[in-house]
Amino acid sequence: PLRRLDRRRAAEGAQFAANSDLVRRRVERAWGAEARVIFPPADTTRISSVPEWSAELSEPESALLESLPDTFVLGASRFVPYKRLDWVIRAADLAGLPVVVAGSGPEEARLRKLADEARVPVRVLARPSDEMLYALYQRAHVYVFPAIEDFGIMPVEARAAGARVIVNELGGAGETVVEGVDGLHFRDDSVESLAECIAAVDKVPRRGRGSVAELSSERFRADIRNWVSS
Repeated sequence: PLRRLDRRRAAEGAQFAANSDLVRRRVERAWGAEARVIFPPADTTRISSVPEWSAELSEPESALLESLPDTFVLGASRFVPYKRLDWVIRAADLAGLPVVVAGSGPEEARLRKLADEARVPVRVLARPSDEMLYALYQRAHVYVFPAIEDFGIMPVEARAAGARVIVNELGGAGETVVEGVDGLHFRDDSVESLAECIAAVDKVPRRGRGSVAELSSERFRADIRNWVSS
């Protein structure tokens, strides 16, 4: 009943914007309406403007960064179940690579337990500063984002810092990652498929921090202004 009501109201003349093509298709399927895709803003200009974020860290943060393994898989987001940071730990364990998990939230105790049980070294960094997060992006072997999201801001941030990324094909994050150029997509929505991508990520060259200007806050404001004015 609510869907029928939504479709009637959507046909009354509103214009819609969606934050990814994934959501555009949902709008079309659920409401029978067209939507313009306008990617959300990410702080790509600021992130890409600093050559080495490690130089911006406090002394304790710098010491913490230097204590991490030379090669590590990074998972970073809020510590909540749907972000699937447990997948990052399990997949990197299968791939035989150390892990760093950064963020905060109610899953912290569970993630620390998984870290203790893993066969590879796993560090859980709670509540990192923005500067520390960006330094982690730059140091990581690969940034992994297994969640199924409408869009996914953090993979864009990681790319702005110069990181290779692995994203879930089922979500909107794949729309901003060119397969084999910026990173990899895992398609089977399984830990095993994610582990295979981690093992294969060396096939993706490390690149500069261009190609994210279309995802900047400045571009978002311009797109919104153009949409509203039209």
